[in-house]
Amino acid sequence: MNPDKSRIPRISIWTYGYALTPPVPRDRMGPVKSLLADGQAEARLDALIWEGRLINGADITHILVVSDRPDQDLDINHRVEAELRRLDAPFSLTRAISLPGGRSGTGGAG
Repeated sequence: MNPDKSRIPRISIWTYGYALTPPVPRDRMGPVKSLLADGQAEARLDALIWEGRLINGADITHILVVSDRPDQDLDINHRVEAELRRLDAPFSLTRAISLPGGRSGTGGAG
């Protein structure tokens, strides 16, 4: 084992998701996709991890979020939820769960 790597703290990685029911056609999700990209860029600027992805095919049924915090009350979450409401896209939010192992290092996702 590289001794330098053992000094790098482990980062807890969390995941949660938005379940959209009924599914939303992908062509209506452009504003949400832009918000997800903005959230990742903002996190990277603050040396944090936050990334959201649209999951599934032509009709979106989930937004998966991976973050270095379990907090779901972030500004980006509020903006995504406001846009989903504007799109009249009913959703539920899963609880955040910790992913085993985490990741070494600091900084943005990538």
